[in-house]
Amino acid sequence: MANIFLLEDDKILSKGISIALEKDNHTITAVYGYMEALQTYQNQRYDLFLLDINLPDGSGMEFCKKIRETAEIPILFLTANDTEQDMLEGFGVGCDDYIPKPFSIEVLRKKVQAVLKRTGGGNTRIKYRDLEVDTDKCIVLMKEQQVHLTATEYKLLCYLIENKGRVVTKAMLLEQLWDIDGSFVDDNTVRVNIKQLRQKLNDEKQEYIVTVFGMGYTFGE
Repeated sequence: MANIFLLEDDKILSKGISIALEKDNHTITAVYGYMEALQTYQNQRYDLFLLDINLPDGSGMEFCKKIRETAEIPILFLTANDTEQDMLEGFGVGCDDYIPKPFSIEVLRKKVQAVLKRTGGGNTRIKYRDLEVDTDKCIVLMKEQQVHLTATEYKLLCYLIENKGRVVTKAMLLEQLWDIDGSFVDDNTVRVNIKQLRQKLNDEKQEYIVTVFGMGYTFGE
């Protein structure tokens, strides 16, 4: 739910980071060099910067200095340069924290979540096609018209959106949204709530909530 700027010259690593953070509904702007970063940075506002230091045509530290001339947006360095002197230099030019390479993608996701939560970064409104969900106000809009959902339907929609790109099984939905062991509810409970949610979203063509036969459901394409 945040707009994240990623400067990493290793394209395979950059792709892996982008895929992981997009699962959390973040928008990633990925660039691979210093000059490209300078040109791209001017185009829009960002909530977080993830910067490599050693670049083929410059330095992430120099780019950090450029950002700090005009903004106080959080900056994390992704780097193998994690000696005490390197870190002191990075903090000196304005970075907020280091994530030393090699790192776990899951650790990176948690670090990003923590930074955005602490700084208040990220957009509380999720948009996909004609659907908008304001997770701060718990409001759902379809074609700019408010859709009135029950608490269960709202939680069901948000859980599907949070797991966009993954197949969510009926067992997962029962565990997450109803009783932890599935007591007092069955598969039919999920099916009925999915049907009601689709009706309220006018989603007969399954443009939003897609049935994956024999497995469960997924959100979007």
